[in-house]
Amino acid sequence: MQQRRLGSSGIVVSDICMGTMTFGSACDESTSHAICDHAFDAGINFFDAAEIYPVPPKEETFGVTEEIFGRWLKTKPRDCVTVATKVTGPGHGWFTP
Repeated sequence: MQQRRLGSSGIVVSDICMGTMTFGSACDESTSHAICDHAFDAGINFFDAAEIYPVPPKEETFGVTEEIFGRWLKTKPRDCVTVATKVTGPGHGWFTP
């Protein structure tokens, strides 16, 4: 897997960023962990998450992706994984600033 510097920072990430937006909806936790393991073993060290995931957003699953991904992340050396995340803002009223 090719790597590149992220902007002008000293952070080096894989060319591919693994998205997690279906974890907790289309993918249960064990499948989500298997996907992350497979990506990590292939050299992907850059993962995308967000507090509004999984999509489509629903109040009952709001934030579940981050919980699932966080449990997987605890199994890896923290300095080996870069996480891109974002906050949507009002989040359909479920997110409180």
